Order: sequence, then C-alpha cells, then structure tokens
Amino acid sequence: MKVSKVDSRRIDHAAVPVVASPSGLPTQHLVSARDGAEHLFVAQQWLQPGERVLLHTHPVEEAVTFLAGSGEATLGEETIPIGAGVSLYIPAGEIHGFRCTAGTMHVLVVFPTPDFAPTAIVEGQA
Repeated sequence: MKVSKVDSRRIDHAAVPVVASPSGLPTQHLVSARDGAEHLFVAQQWLQPGERVLLHTHPVEEAVTFLAGSGEATLGEETIPIGAGVSLYIPAGEIHGFRCTAGTMHVLVVFPTPDFAPTAIVEGQA
C-alpha cells in the first residue's frame, strides 16, 4: 500500500512519547527530525502550579506560546506575566525561564532546528 505525502506528515500525538525536558518537565516532541524536519522543531509541555522551567539559554532563537494556565516568565532581567493567548519571542543566547502559578500550563515550544535545541542551564551560576 502506497502512503501519500499527506499521511507521512500527519503526526498522531497519542503515538508520540512523553519525555523529560532539560528542566525535568513532561514534554512531547511533536515535529522533529524524526518526521523529516530539517529546520523546525515543535514540542508541547505541561506545568502544574509551582513547577518551572529553570533559567537557561539556547544558541538559537525560540518561540513559546502559552495555551492554558498562567504564571510569569523571566527574560533577561525582566519578569513578565504569561498565560493563555500570550507568546514569547526569545533571541538566541537570552537567559529565560518561566513558572506556572495557576492551572495546568500548556505550552508550545518552537525552535528553528530539527531537534530540541541545545540547552545550557544557567540557574545558580554566578
């Protein structure tokens, strides 16, 4: 049976394993090199109140979209409110992280790389 190109690009989330992010949070790699992507990575994450993404950097830019829940993000020296309907653009090398304060925070993460971008945790470093 021949599989069409449309079918080969359809990703059933139920078939994608949940793995730990660099901060230890449940993450699902939705679109990646596994699917033939060469310059795109899309993942989703979930945080419960009190959980957070540790302060870190990436060598590439990142886009993060918040679909549910609320909290606050650290971008460089700035702390800003985040929640459903908010997206962040994070330039390459900028220190960033975020935490959930209410509800289940559902997050989409996008990198211009075929895999989760290399991550340098900087929290606690002088």
